[in-house]
Amino acid sequence: MPALLPALRRASAAALLLTAGAAAPAYAPDSAPCERHLKPAHTYHAHRQTFTTDDTGRPVEALARKLVDRSATRTACQSTVGDWGGRGDWNGGHLIAASFDGVGLRYNLVPMRGRQINQGLMKRVEDGARSCLEGDRAVTDYRVRLRYPGRTALAPDQIRITLSAGGDLDFTLPNRELTTGELRTRQEEITRMFEKFCANGIGRQQMMRGNVVGSLHARS
Repeated sequence: MPALLPALRRASAAALLLTAGAAAPAYAPDSAPCERHLKPAHTYHAHRQTFTTDDTGRPVEALARKLVDRSATRTACQSTVGDWGGRGDWNGGHLIAASFDGVGLRYNLVPMRGRQINQGLMKRVEDGARSCLEGDRAVTDYRVRLRYPGRTALAPDQIRITLSAGGDLDFTLPNRELTTGELRTRQEEITRMFEKFCANGIGRQQMMRGNVVGSLHARS
């Protein structure tokens, strides 16, 4: 019997390690080619975030159960995806920002209008979420959903972002060129929403420096 004890201890330790590994969410990103269409109706995992494709293999949803302020490596796929938008001001935009540990892989990238949407509206929403984190408020269930204008389109025409930070925020953003009036109105709405739910807000001067547009609503 004493001779069996070391073997039993090793077996118990191995079982504990296997159990812990199974319970822990995957951090390493699933691999994916930088192609227009990925696996259809598939869920990818990266950095404890999940990404889903539709039945044609286009990204349709990204989810971070708990948002983290951590930078991920950018990749060449970002510019490739931006080129799929066609002529004009297009970027390969992250669904979950690289500054929130969002990977630079196709399942987290879609063509977005550059200055007004990817560098403007999306960034301003991300800055608002970051202001919540900096104010020691957790940001959970950060979800990005996409709508496409047709089955062959690679660029979504609508981006919806929902998150929870002391209240539920729900933003619906157009992925198109906007008028100056739309820009200003949406900019002010985003400012008000984050000032309401995060004590330190985004900062009105910081907000006004960006070109931000979108339609949104928030519910308490």
